[in-house]
Amino acid sequence: MKLYIDGHLNDSVFSAGSMYDILYGGSIKSFIPEGKVIKSIAINGTQYDDLMLDADKSKAFKLGDADEIKITTMNQLELLNGSLNAAIKFLNEFKAGVVKTTDEIRWGNSNAGFKNFSAYLSGLTMFIQIMEKISQFLKIDYNNLVYDGKSVQSYFNDLEKILASVLSTQVKQDYVLLADIVEFELKPNIDIWSNILKDMKTKINGVSNAEGK
Repeated sequence: MKLYIDGHLNDSVFSAGSMYDILYGGSIKSFIPEGKVIKSIAINGTQYDDLMLDADKSKAFKLGDADEIKITTMNQLELLNGSLNAAIKFLNEFKAGVVKTTDEIRWGNSNAGFKNFSAYLSGLTMFIQIMEKISQFLKIDYNNLVYDGKSVQSYFNDLEKILASVLSTQVKQDYVLLADIVEFELKPNIDIWSNILKDMKTKINGVSNAEGK
């Protein structure tokens, strides 16, 4: 098996049964430059970046001696900025889905509106995973991180309550109430989260720039 790190072929004899061994096994860490993390993965010329977020899928992805793996790395600041940018992009798309949902419901197309909205709701899992990874990486407690006089954890709690109300209206099939919750509670909450992420990005880059002087 050939393993390339940032375009350089690793001279060590390397073998792995699955991509899980590559991503989560201890041996790969010795090949990654200090202070760097994996940015992208290509296997036989095809990108498989999603394997980095799905342990079960990486376990199922078996490798052979003829496979060629190319790993690109990035520094920690790039990782944080990339994660925050991905979260901001998702929230913008989610907000568009929220607007579309309320429009369809108010125009009497409730079933289609909620069906489309459900697809966006499932994406919140990825958003939460990103936020958890940022918390672990920066070693911060969202209870102690404050935005606009309120802890970030409180905003998480607000989001959970809103989503609980959304699911409740789905069970009751009260689509008029659903449209109201989405428009007047969820949408403003998403706007707040967008600002929280932008604020975090500004602070992280500000600290990095100060340390680099």
